[in-house]
Amino acid sequence: MSAKFTTLIGTVLAVLISGCAIPTKSISPEGYLEIFGSTSTLKKANLPAEWFVDGMERSSFVADHLSIERIDGSPALNISTGSQNYVIAKRTRASLLAAPFLSWSWNVPSFQGNEYPIRLIIGFHGGNPKSTSWGSQLLVYLGKITPPFDRAISIIWHRKGLLRGTIDYTTKLPKYIARGGIDNTDKWQTENIDLAKLYKRLWPKDEYHKVLIMFAGFAARQSATPTSAAFADFVLSK
Repeated sequence: MSAKFTTLIGTVLAVLISGCAIPTKSISPEGYLEIFGSTSTLKKANLPAEWFVDGMERSSFVADHLSIERIDGSPALNISTGSQNYVIAKRTRASLLAAPFLSWSWNVPSFQGNEYPIRLIIGFHGGNPKSTSWGSQLLVYLGKITPPFDRAISIIWHRKGLLRGTIDYTTKLPKYIARGGIDNTDKWQTENIDLAKLYKRLWPKDEYHKVLIMFAGFAARQSATPTSAAFADFVLSK
């Protein structure tokens, strides 16, 4: 991961300004929070206010890097890379223990290099009372502010299949390898992760019962040759 890309992710944070209403999505009484799925209101013509874009203009992302199609009756979100690093994510405010399981499906094309440039990203807050949020820059889009976070992880597709289930600690933002292998590309793959267990594995000294999931979405590295991946059924549940 480039230093520039790490810096972008490390600065995707804001301080909440009192009096500002920031749209977020919470867990249902049944312990379910859909980031993107069959009932999603996300549309190319209308990116809901709880979604934020960092790294490029919101309008440019929607016009050039987002498309939605239906596969077997269900919506699939297509995201493409470009000349800039960016993050597109949904603001949430969900207890990690109330919805500890993360599931999604993705279809990634064959690629060069060790890591596919589009990955999932999850931001957390509250587990370590001694930690402070990364940075202090306000990131404002259409009058809305990115939620604060003190922990984050990216979830990637690696070229080497044997690395599946391992964590790359070589950058400030740890990377969990959820899927690996070029042989598995160009077809839909479904993943299920115990996010609470993964959090404890990453930060064993944190008070994980206090952790809130502040946002969930996607991060894309800039690439000379554009590439796109499809995502569906992106859900937090208990």
